[in-house]
Amino acid sequence: MRRWVSLLLILAIAVSLTGCSEEWRRKFVRKKKDVAKKPRIYQTKRYAKEPTETLYTKHYNYTISWLSELVDDLGQNSKKDARCIEEALSQMRDIQSFLVPEKAEELDRHINRLKEVQDLILRRDLGYANMDYARGRLKGRRDS
Repeated sequence: MRRWVSLLLILAIAVSLTGCSEEWRRKFVRKKKDVAKKPRIYQTKRYAKEPTETLYTKHYNYTISWLSELVDDLGQNSKKDARCIEEALSQMRDIQSFLVPEKAEELDRHINRLKEVQDLILRRDLGYANMDYARGRLKGRRDS
């Protein structure tokens, strides 16, 4: 027993003299965990948009732009088709919020027509017949 203790003591002295003791200690000592900083949260104030003619014109032009891009490139890229129809619908809903209730109800018919096309696009059911149907609905033809 005494032999083991002396051997262990000699081994400990040898390890400490060779300089490995700090490496061993660093390996087995727990490291302090970094305290995660809480993210700063800024409260944004939502401003009510006053309906002006320029704002209406801007949303109308965006709607026309998204729809014309969709009609031109329909069926080439499904992700782009979905993005175009979603943006056009979003712009039309914004326009609807600027209108008087009677005109807003009239715009519902056009929004529903676009939702039909959106369903076709999201189902990825754009064969030749459905693509022609969708183009007709987007261009506003009644016979489609």
